[in-house]
Amino acid sequence: MNTFMILLFPYLDFIPFAVPRYLLFRDKLRISFRWVMILIIAMATVNAAVFYFFNAAGYAFAAQWTTAIRYGFMLMNLILSFALIKDSFAKLMFTYLLLFAWSFFVFGNANFIESRFFWEFSNIHPYLIYNCARMLIYGVTCPFMFHFFHHTVREAMMIQDDALWRYLWIIPLFSAVFGMLYCFNDDLYAYASWEFLISRYLMLLGSCYVSYVALKVLKISQSRMQLEETLTYTDRCMMAQKKQFDVLAKHMEDMQKARHDLRQHLTVVQHYVDTDDKKGLKNYLEMYKRELPADVVELYSRNDVINALICYYAGLSRDHKIRFDARIDYPDTTSISETDITVLLGNLLENAVEACMRQLSGQGFIKLHMKSYKKNALLILLDNSCNETVTFENGIPLSSKRAGKGIGVGSIKDIAKRYHGVVRFQQKDNLFCTSVMMQYDENQ
Repeated sequence: MNTFMILLFPYLDFIPFAVPRYLLFRDKLRISFRWVMILIIAMATVNAAVFYFFNAAGYAFAAQWTTAIRYGFMLMNLILSFALIKDSFAKLMFTYLLLFAWSFFVFGNANFIESRFFWEFSNIHPYLIYNCARMLIYGVTCPFMFHFFHHTVREAMMIQDDALWRYLWIIPLFSAVFGMLYCFNDDLYAYASWEFLISRYLMLLGSCYVSYVALKVLKISQSRMQLEETLTYTDRCMMAQKKQFDVLAKHMEDMQKARHDLRQHLTVVQHYVDTDDKKGLKNYLEMYKRELPADVVELYSRNDVINALICYYAGLSRDHKIRFDARIDYPDTTSISETDITVLLGNLLENAVEACMRQLSGQGFIKLHMKSYKKNALLILLDNSCNETVTFENGIPLSSKRAGKGIGVGSIKDIAKRYHGVVRFQQKDNLFCTSVMMQYDENQ
C-alpha cells in the first residue's frame, strides 16, 4: 500500500489539472488529444519513478528533495504545454496560473487534513491520507471549476485583444506567488495551522474572482469594439444612402426640366414630320436621347441597409478601379438583426477591398453572392483577388495589420456563431474565398 501511494503521488500532482487545461485548448493542439494524454501520462510515469527512487533512499532524503522534484516536473509540464498548444503566451500563462491556484487549493486542504488530524497515522502510512484527501477535494471542487473554465474562461479565450491579455495574465500570478510562500517552509506544523488553510482559500477564490471580473471587463471591451464597428458601418450606410438621395434628387430635377422642355421638343419633331425630313428627325432624336438624364440609381437589394452598404463599397471599388459584381437575394423576413448583418457584411467587403488595393499587378475584382439556402439559412459567398500569400492558423487568416487574428475576422466568427452558423476562409492561388452560412427564423 505504501509503495502504491508513493507511485500515485506524482500522478495526482499533474494529471487531474493537465486534462482540463488541454481540453480548454483542444482545438489548438499541435497533435491529437490522445497523443497529448499519452505524453502527460509518460511524463507522470517518469516523475513517479524518480519520486520512488528518492523515497527508497529514506524519509529524510525524500523530505529534502520532494519540493524540488515537484517544482522541477511542474516546470517541465509547463514547457510541454507551451510546445503542444498553439496560442499566445498571455493566454497560456493565464489559464496555467488559474489551474495552479486550483491545484494549490487541493494540495493545501489535503496538507491541512493530514497534518492536523492524521499526523501519527501518516508516519506509518506516508501519502495515504494526503492522496485520499486530494482525490476527495478534487472531486468536490471539480464541477465548479469545470463550469468556471468552460463558461467563463473558454469564452474569454475567443476574445482577440492582445493589449489587454498582456496585462491580464499577471492578475493570477500574484496569487500564485503568494501561495508558494509556504512551499519552502521546513516547519511541518505550519501546514496544520488555520492561517495556512485560509491562505489557500484566498489564493483560489482571489484568483477566480479577480479573473472573473477582469474577463467581464474584457468582454465589455469586446462589446464596445463591436459597437464601434457597428457605428462605423452604420455611418457608411448613411453616407451611401445620402449619396443615393442626392443623386436621386438631381435625377428628379433633371427629369422635371426634361418634362418642361418636352413641348418644345415635340414642336421640333412635328416640324420634321411635316417636312418629311427623316434624316433630320433621326439626328434630332439621337441628340435628344443623349441629353436625357441617365438612370444612375443603384439597386442591389430591396433591404435599404444592405443596399446602402453594398453601394458604399461598390463606389469605393470603382474609385480604385476594382471590378465589383454583386448578386443579392436577401430574404424579406429574417431573424438576423440589421446590426449583425451590417457588421458581418461590412467586415467582409472591407477586407476584400483592402486586399484588392494592396494588389500590385492586374486588376482587382470582388464578387459577392447572397442567397437563401434551404429556406431557413443565409449563404454569403465572397471571392476577391489576392496576390499576397495569406497565413492561416487553424483555418483562420492572420491579420496583415497586427500580430495574430484580425478584429474583423473575430467579429465575423462571433456573429456567425450567434446564428448557429459557420465561416470558412480559403485561398486558391490568387483568389481568396470566404463563405458564411447562418441560420435564421423566417417569421421574424
